[in-house]
Amino acid sequence: MSTSIRTFRTFSRPSALFVAAAGIACANGCTRPTHVEQYGAMREVLREGSTQSRVTLEDVTSRSGAVAVGALAGLGGEITIVDGETWIARSVEGVPEVTGPGTASSDDATLLTASHVDDWIEIPLPEGGGGRRLENMLARLAEAHGIDASRPFPFVIEARFSTLELHVIAGACPIANPAGEPPWRFNAATPIEGRLVGFHAVNQDGVMTHHGSNVHLHAIIPGEDGMLTGHVDHVVVEPGGRLRLPSSR
Repeated sequence: MSTSIRTFRTFSRPSALFVAAAGIACANGCTRPTHVEQYGAMREVLREGSTQSRVTLEDVTSRSGAVAVGALAGLGGEITIVDGETWIARSVEGVPEVTGPGTASSDDATLLTASHVDDWIEIPLPEGGGGRRLENMLARLAEAHGIDASRPFPFVIEARFSTLELHVIAGACPIANPAGEPPWRFNAATPIEGRLVGFHAVNQDGVMTHHGSNVHLHAIIPGEDGMLTGHVDHVVVEPGGRLRLPSSR
């Protein structure tokens, strides 16, 4: 796999493929790096079928302030980590099975984008939107709060969603392997409240994000039998939510 992306350098630990240094501006105009670690890449995991373990979740959460999104080894499910709490979603015979956040996870990830944020800032979202409008809004607000949006950064949104579609992978990418086990899918019939956990990353198609997107998003939402979590396929955020960004202090 190519490591020619300029915003990355090879990570010293063999389990990690890349580290991105997201420059965050401080008060006097200097920048302070916040590392975003990438284990595996969308293209090689989903398209090429390289789904071996690359990092343990215990290793990621052993450091404070962990935030991450990704997939289990073998594409056995979805991983969402926020505030150091780990949520795992699996599709078991077509039914979602979610563990977390109080359950310690001994699972491994084949694909994971991760960072560690001890201090967040919280700002209101006077606007809403989905797709490119949401991506542009995130970039604009990040830049306004001293974050270099040309480099990957994590974020959390707490809001009401007028549209939310997500899936939990079940061992195969439905696009690359349509004959494989299909993912479990969820489509909110009515507006629903919850959290989005994700990373904004431009020019990372096929590595951190799917092609044509600048974000990799997971959701944590209430379900009929408890909390649901999974990879977001489509979302529209309503105005009035709250956005959390890494603090530049």
